[in-house]
Amino acid sequence: MISKGWIKKLFKEADSWIREGIMDTTQVARLKDYYAKSLGYNRFISSIYILGAILLGLGLILFIASNWERLGVGFKVGLVFACIAGFNFVGYRYRFEKEYYTRLGQALLFLGAISFGVGIWLIAQIFQFPYNYEDGVLFWILGLLPVVFLVRIPSILILVSILLPIWLGVLIANTPQRIFYPFFLLLALVGYLVYRQKQRSALFFVIVSGGIWITHYLSVRLMELPAWSQTPESLPIFLLYCNLFTAYGFVLYGLGMRHNQHKNFSELSITYKLSALLLIFLSHYALTFVHHTFAGASSRFGDVYLNPAAGIVYVLYLAGWVLSLKRIFKASDPESKREAQGILLFLFLQTLLMAVGACGQRVVSFAYNVLLFAETLGFLYLGYLLRAESIFRLALWVFALNVLARYFDTFWNILPRSLFFILGGILLIGGGIYLERKRKAIEQKMKLNPDGNRD
Repeated sequence: MISKGWIKKLFKEADSWIREGIMDTTQVARLKDYYAKSLGYNRFISSIYILGAILLGLGLILFIASNWERLGVGFKVGLVFACIAGFNFVGYRYRFEKEYYTRLGQALLFLGAISFGVGIWLIAQIFQFPYNYEDGVLFWILGLLPVVFLVRIPSILILVSILLPIWLGVLIANTPQRIFYPFFLLLALVGYLVYRQKQRSALFFVIVSGGIWITHYLSVRLMELPAWSQTPESLPIFLLYCNLFTAYGFVLYGLGMRHNQHKNFSELSITYKLSALLLIFLSHYALTFVHHTFAGASSRFGDVYLNPAAGIVYVLYLAGWVLSLKRIFKASDPESKREAQGILLFLFLQTLLMAVGACGQRVVSFAYNVLLFAETLGFLYLGYLLRAESIFRLALWVFALNVLARYFDTFWNILPRSLFFILGGILLIGGGIYLERKRKAIEQKMKLNPDGNRD
């Protein structure tokens, strides 16, 4: 059975065969196309198995639920344990003992992981234990961690990584005034398993968990301010949160640049970078609209920015500066150095704009419109320079979204409604055709080496 890891190693080896003259670029391109199709087929089969396992699990749950009241306590408990043990036993057999059904085994083990979580709440309901959702999710995570460590099933690791922000969200909802520092122990455990499997989807949810924690930390610290009751909806507070997400985004992008040069974890780089761009773009996009309606927009910025609550924002910005500067001095190729220089420039501009909020809402809107426009162009260029199609496409989508938003924002009250929609439709269709042509042309160039040969 051909594995994803084996195919990736083959692709790396094939690049070295070109340099050594063993194969030419055309032969390597055909080899990559052949095995890429095999990899895509394997993913499709895995998706079919997982969907089938989910449907089977849902069907069993609905069947049991419809007859639940008629069953005795002993039979209920036995049924719960039988489902958990049965799915895991059969899944283990197919995963490790049947050569041609490993993906079926993974799907059944995934169903066993779901059954374990369902079983926690069923046992609590059977014996009338007080419902504690945060403990239930925590036990579910802790019970799955040894399974992920021993059998390395990607779908179960992704499930654990999804449960992590859910558990944190339930904790925050139950005790909003508390900061959960022990959460980082669990985050570190899941992060270790993510790096062990090099699982990008799971890494995204780990990043989301970190974002939820720092947002909650800032919220708790802000509520400790004496003037908080007068400024909870003020422009300074909104700007501070946007700066928090932006600073976190620059730290993530810095980690992405660092991972890009790491031999073992380079494939995780794009997850860091795309998560960073989403945070930066969305934060700046939210500040581009001039008609903010903040109750305390005239409150003093010093009350918000010159206090310990804002310290986490400054720490994150400092970390972003350090990572970018370090990348500039240690970059081994001109493209990576130029990328780090571009990030450093945007960091500098963002640092300057932290003080622009004191000038009023219109100045904030104008400044962030200019910055967002410059950033989308900058990341379009970086995506092309680095031949990173995902970065290029995301920046292109944000650029199109911003143009569309400015069109609605500017002309909604100027043009008659019918003319507004007719003109908007023509512009969208024409712009879509133009952008699609440009995107295809640029992506084609990105797949080529400077000498015109394919990578």
